[in-house]
Amino acid sequence: MTLGLATGWAADSTESEPGAGGVIGGRGWALKLPEDDQPVFSGALDYDGASVGSHSMLYPAPNAVGFIAAVITHGLIVESQKNNQRKTAQESADKVLDPYQSLLSTISYRQLAQPWVEDVQPGAGRKLIDATESPKSGEWLIEATPVFLMAQDRRTLSLDVLVSIREPGAKGDNGHQQRIRVISPAVEGEDPVGAWAADEGRKLKEVSAWLFSESLNIAMRTVIDGAGKNDQPFRTIRYLEGTAEKMERAQLISEHCGRLVLRTLRGSLMSVPVKTPTATGVNGTEVTCAKG
Repeated sequence: MTLGLATGWAADSTESEPGAGGVIGGRGWALKLPEDDQPVFSGALDYDGASVGSHSMLYPAPNAVGFIAAVITHGLIVESQKNNQRKTAQESADKVLDPYQSLLSTISYRQLAQPWVEDVQPGAGRKLIDATESPKSGEWLIEATPVFLMAQDRRTLSLDVLVSIREPGAKGDNGHQQRIRVISPAVEGEDPVGAWAADEGRKLKEVSAWLFSESLNIAMRTVIDGAGKNDQPFRTIRYLEGTAEKMERAQLISEHCGRLVLRTLRGSLMSVPVKTPTATGVNGTEVTCAKG
């Protein structure tokens, strides 16, 4: 099944930024699918006034399994005396997904990755390979461990993902690893549950696929173009998470049509919405932002 990206979500992508598109073209990319084709969805813990942990994206995980566990618990204290607190908090947070359980069981990793494959640029190639396959000669190998998090007010879906990209012919290492967080714009209206679930969960599926594509494109540009390295000073940057304004001490990597790509003090990357959409590209060029 192929998913079409909803109008307005695709427009927020940094993929079409002037000067950015060409740097990930002209190469062959192979995204390796995991053995388990069921993506991980979890409820995001609400830390406003809570004492169970920190919302910072710092996951000292040695592998993909550890990364998933760390994301779901969001850095909660995991000493034995805190295990019950951690389990109870996460079970409560996961209840936000109860209205979507039947939908989530129909979503596959391959399904979410297909729009990224189809969003190919001239001169480039993208494909999916099974967990037991190897990329062909000259292809860049991408491996990703995504975790989708539904906010407690059900307005926002976020993606935390560990992406590893290996250059053609490279062996015996984890390649270029990057932790990336992508936050969707807030769902509007009085019934966010209905908005996500309508039409057999079309918005839930489309937004999940868009978040995943956005994270892969950011990781690709970071490796090829060095987009995550610049001389911009770290400063306090405001962005939106749902309807709430958040702050992050970070470098501004790029901005496009109401989204910012940031590098945090912890070295991770974030793609976040902001209050005032911009129609300015990375070189100051005016661009057209589609309306959703």
